[in-house]
Amino acid sequence: MGFALANAGAFAQSGSGAARPEVPPPHGLVAGSSSVGSETNDAIITARARAALLGTADLDSNDVHITTNRGVVTLTGTVSDDAQKNRAAQSIQELDGVTSVTNALHVGKTSH
Repeated sequence: MGFALANAGAFAQSGSGAARPEVPPPHGLVAGSSSVGSETNDAIITARARAALLGTADLDSNDVHITTNRGVVTLTGTVSDDAQKNRAAQSIQELDGVTSVTNALHVGKTSH
């Protein structure tokens, strides 16, 4: 009984009256944090951007890497010519949630 009283502060009451331990959220997932939604949206934008690249005709996107931060999509990697570089950015620019595209693709020999 003394144990339960000594550790009462480590438990939160749920609506059913049962005590449950307070567990901190995983790293980066703090309630009320604005970055949680941003990270989720960024992951969705990145997935949509990858799909857009894969669906773009005359574009070999095997060596294209995509990162997204608060709606800004950055393309890195290598494509075989300037036309593919421009096509990659254009295919992503109009996606929902994309605020801008940073096209850091290099033109050269791809590894595929």
